[in-house]
Amino acid sequence: MSRQILTGNQAFSLWESCLRKIYNTPASVTVVTGEWKTGKTDFALYLTFDELKERLRVIEKIGTNIKVFKDEKFSDLDDRIVYVDNFVDFETFVFQDKKPKVFIFDEAIKSSPSRKAMSKLNTKWLEYVPELSKGKCHLIAITQAKDYTESLFLNPIWNRAEWHKINKTTVILTILKPRIEMHTFYDVPPTSLKFDPYRQAIWRMYPEKKMENLPFEVKIAFDYAHGVSSEELMQKYQLGSRMQAIRLIRKGIRILEQMISNIVTNEWKEDNLE
Repeated sequence: MSRQILTGNQAFSLWESCLRKIYNTPASVTVVTGEWKTGKTDFALYLTFDELKERLRVIEKIGTNIKVFKDEKFSDLDDRIVYVDNFVDFETFVFQDKKPKVFIFDEAIKSSPSRKAMSKLNTKWLEYVPELSKGKCHLIAITQAKDYTESLFLNPIWNRAEWHKINKTTVILTILKPRIEMHTFYDVPPTSLKFDPYRQAIWRMYPEKKMENLPFEVKIAFDYAHGVSSEELMQKYQLGSRMQAIRLIRKGIRILEQMISNIVTNEWKEDNLE
């Protein structure tokens, strides 16, 4: 395994060679792993924006469920990065054109955990990952632990490489195709993009705007089903306690069950009308 300081000419040449080898070939997946607060999200943004898009120009578009902002006020989103937090907008981002692009899927361990391998979120990825080539899109999945992450992202059919963050400036690269290579890079700089590292990256089946007319309790239950913790629900909906959040989740589930029952009953009546 080679060990390289990124500031050196030889190491920088190797770094660039590795990036072109991995990302000049779209329709594949790479994974960024590492323990908590090792700078995984920062690195993924640096890799895609500062290197692949701005310097090497091997991609033209970047999409992600990470909110990237224009400045440190964290108020207005940076229009150079497409913010996507659901499969509907993800499909538009990937397939609306043939420009080479990268999508960064942050917090994959929360949104697509392996212990829920048959969940709707996990199985939905199975529809898109094999089709990434049609949109010339490379998927980067960020996770703290591979053992608890959806196995689809790690499947050797699509997985091209893994970046393992050791700390905020050191990363180990394992290239899996066309042959196994391992390199350690030091002094990797931070991204020039502005983002809040403490903000949760959300992922949903559908855009949140389609839920505007749903009951308050159903919105809370829907968020909880898509990985938002009870503590985060308390902050988002200004709830007084964790117990209140749990009660509203349970009520939302009951309301949703009744809504589904009414839909099924109405469809049955329509199908059986003479």
